[in-house]
Amino acid sequence: MKYFNTLMLVVLCNTLASQNYDFGKVSKEELTEKSCSVDSTANAAVLYEYRNTYFSMNTSGPTLQTEIHKRIKIYNKEGFDSATETIDLFDPRGAGESVGKIRAYTYNLEGGKIVKTSLDKDQVFKDRVSYNYKQVKFTMPNVKEGTVIELKYRITSPYIWNIDEFVLQREIPIKRIEASLKTPEWFRFKSTSKGYLQFFPKQHLAHDPNFETMVVNEYKLDNVSALKEESYVDNINNYRAGAVFELVSIEIPGQMYRSYAQTWGEVARTIGSSDDYKNQLDKSNSFDEELDELLVGATSDIEKMDRIFKYVKDHIKWNGIDGKSFFHGIRKALKEKKGNTADINLTLVAMLRYAGLYANPVVISTKDNIIPFFPTVDRLNYVIAYTKIGEEKYFLDATEEFSDINVLPVKDYNWRGILIDNPNSVWDEIYLKEPDLALSNYTINANLNEDGTISGNFNSEYSKHKALEFRKNFKDKDLDDFITIREGRFDDIEISEYTLENTDSYKGNVEEKFNFYKEEGADIINDKIYVQPFMFLKIKENPFKLEKRLFPVDFGYPFFNRYIVSIDIPEGYAPETELSPIIMKIPNNLGEFKFYPSFVGGKLRLMVNYKINKAVVSAENYLFLKQFFNEMIIKENEQIVLTKT
Repeated sequence: MKYFNTLMLVVLCNTLASQNYDFGKVSKEELTEKSCSVDSTANAAVLYEYRNTYFSMNTSGPTLQTEIHKRIKIYNKEGFDSATETIDLFDPRGAGESVGKIRAYTYNLEGGKIVKTSLDKDQVFKDRVSYNYKQVKFTMPNVKEGTVIELKYRITSPYIWNIDEFVLQREIPIKRIEASLKTPEWFRFKSTSKGYLQFFPKQHLAHDPNFETMVVNEYKLDNVSALKEESYVDNINNYRAGAVFELVSIEIPGQMYRSYAQTWGEVARTIGSSDDYKNQLDKSNSFDEELDELLVGATSDIEKMDRIFKYVKDHIKWNGIDGKSFFHGIRKALKEKKGNTADINLTLVAMLRYAGLYANPVVISTKDNIIPFFPTVDRLNYVIAYTKIGEEKYFLDATEEFSDINVLPVKDYNWRGILIDNPNSVWDEIYLKEPDLALSNYTINANLNEDGTISGNFNSEYSKHKALEFRKNFKDKDLDDFITIREGRFDDIEISEYTLENTDSYKGNVEEKFNFYKEEGADIINDKIYVQPFMFLKIKENPFKLEKRLFPVDFGYPFFNRYIVSIDIPEGYAPETELSPIIMKIPNNLGEFKFYPSFVGGKLRLMVNYKINKAVVSAENYLFLKQFFNEMIIKENEQIVLTKT
C-alpha cells in the first residue's frame, strides 16, 4: 500500500510538472501529442489560455488593461486556421483601444530538439474594418502538423466602464482557461454568465496602491468542449460560454454617486433623454416643404405611411454603419443622401410624426450584435421606426433596399425592442411583430422520354421574406452568371428562356420562369425507368446533424413552400407499385409535410406542401425537427419505378 501511494504521488507530480504554462516553457510532450484528450477528432486545441483584465493609472487617468496569453496545439493541416490571431479594437476616430507588447513563437520538434521561430513585426497587419473598429491580425510562421504556437499581448482601453466579454469557449476545445477581472470597489459591475456550460466565478477582495480595495472575479475551467456551428443559428456567440459585465453604479465615498439603468424602462428613459431623441428628432424644418408636397392627395394614414417610407428609402442610402444615435443628423443626411441606421430611421419617425401619425423609435440589438442578457444601453446597437394605425402595429426599417413595412431585414428579429415614446412619457419593452408566413409556389410541367432525358418549364413565385431574400441574392449579379448559379443549385440542369419579374422593387411578389433540360433525368435499368418526381427541388441532405442541440433553430421567418409537379411519362409505361401519400407533422403545430403522388392519364403528378410555422424552434423540439427532416428527405428523394404495361 505504501508503494502504491508513493507511485501515485510520483505520477501526480509528473502530471503537474508536464502542465507548465509559463510563457516559453513548451514541452516535448506537448509537441508529440497526437490528439486532444477533450475531443480526439479536434484539428487543433487550446492547451492553455489566460486573460487578466484590470484597472491601471497613468498621467491621463485610469485605463483598462487586458493581458492575453495563449498556447495552441495544431494536430493536422485542417487546424492551420488556428495559427491566425485576430484582435478587434474599438477605435472611433483613431482615439480608442490599442494593442502592444506582442510576443509570439512557433515551436516544432526537429531531430528530437525543440526549434523556436519568432513572429516578426512586419508579419503583424493593421487594418480599419469599419468606422468604429480597427483590426490587428497575424499568422504564425513555420506552422506544421504537430506545431505548438504561443502568444502574448496587451490591450489598453480608455473605456474603463465597458469591459469586453470574457470568452470561455471557442471553436476548438480548451484544456485549461483562466480569466481574472480586477475592478475598484467603487465601480460596481454586474456579471452575468452566458452559454450552456456551468461555471462559477470566485470573488474576493485585494489591495491596490492606486485604487485601494479591488474586487477580483476569477474564472477557471478545464476541458471545455468546442462550440460547433450548425445550420440555422441566429448568432453562435449567443450560446458561447462566457461572462458579460455591465456597470451598475459608481460610488466614491464623500465625492460622488451615480446609478446606471437597471431595468429596461430605465434604459429606454436614458436613451430617450439624449439630445437626439429629446430635441433633434422633431426638427421638422429640415423637410417640411418636401413633405407637404409629397402628402398632397394622400387620403389615408396608410397611404401617408407608404409614401413617407418610400421617400426615405429613395432619398437616404445606408452607409453600412449601425447605430441608435445620429451619425449626420436629419438635415445633413437628407442633403448628402446617406447616413447610418439612426439617420435613416429617426428621420422616418420624424416624418411620420409630421404627417400626423403616431410614430416612435424602437431601439434593438440586431442578431449579429447578440442578445442583451440584462438591461443595457451600450449593447443596443440599432433603431427602427414604429407606428400604429387603428389597432394595427407597423414596424419599419428603411435601411434595407428590399425591406417593406412589417417585412424587416431578418437581422432585426432578435429578442425584443425598447419603445421610446417621449411625447407620451412611455419607455418600456415592446415585442416586434412576428414575420408573416413567406409563401413560395413552385410549378413544374415536364416531359420524360424513354431514353431518360427530361425537359419542361418551371414557374415560381415568392412573397414576403422569400421575395426579399431572392432580390438580395439577385442584386448586382450578371444575369448569365446568376443563371449558371441556378443551374448548379438545381442539380446541373440546362436552363433556357430565363425571365424574372419584379426584382427591382421592394413591394409585391417576385416571379421566376424558365425552360429546362436534363440529359440524365431518370435511370434506365432493364427496360424500367427509375424517376424522382420531385426532381431538382429535393433537399439532398439533412441540415441538422448533431445528436443533440442546446440552442434554438432560427429559420429567420416562417414559410410555406407549395410544389405542383406534372410529368408526362413515355407511352405504355405506368408506376410499378401503388403510389401512396404521406402526411407528417412536428408536434406543437411547428410544421408539416404533405406528399401526394398520383398517376392519371399518362401523367405522373405530385403535390407537396412543406411548412414551418415558427421562425424559431426551441432546442426542446430539435429531435422532432431532425427526424422530420430525415423523413422528408427520404420521401423527396424516393424513386418511382415505371414499367411497360
